[in-house]
Amino acid sequence: MNKERIKKLESVAQELITGFIFEELEDSEKDFWLITVTGTKISPDLSYLDIFVSSIKNSESLTKTLAKHNHGIQKKFNKSVPIRKLPRIRFRYDDSWAIWQEVCNTINSLNI
Repeated sequence: MNKERIKKLESVAQELITGFIFEELEDSEKDFWLITVTGTKISPDLSYLDIFVSSIKNSESLTKTLAKHNHGIQKKFNKSVPIRKLPRIRFRYDDSWAIWQEVCNTINSLNI
């Protein structure tokens, strides 16, 4: 599959998976406050679909919770995407928000 088609599939996957996460974790809003799908990455051979997620609260347990619901999310994704080889979904925590916040705090503490 060429790079342009993979980028399109990543974009579609991000939209679909975001909806599926909110369906599966409907009752978990109080645990995580806000869950964000920050990006997607499909392996070149379409074996894996990495979903990068973050949350405001309990971020360390988010990927574990999503892993418990992975079967339902994977099933919905497979029914929604008409491609021959369906990638296996993996959830990865995106810590870029925490890093950004740490950098801002460091800059603010410099008293320039």
